[in-house]
Amino acid sequence: MTSATLFQWVIFNRDVPDSSVKVGDRAVIIDHLPPNPSQTESGYTLEVFKAGETSDIVSVPISWVTPLPEVWGNAKQVEIS
Repeated sequence: MTSATLFQWVIFNRDVPDSSVKVGDRAVIIDHLPPNPSQTESGYTLEVFKAGETSDIVSVPISWVTPLPEVWGNAKQVEIS
């Protein structure tokens, strides 16, 4: 599984239940979440943007998103390891 850095952009691979977030939406990572007894996969808290405005904040397993080579507020590309 590819992990990403804080403020890196991601794109959703699936719809997020009980939210307006859909496949293809873009978000920025605002926190990393460790696994816990009820969720064995690490996750991210994400700020979702639509039309340049925050539309939602969600927490999802990392497998639900694909990191993009962009960091919010930084024109420089980042490497995905």
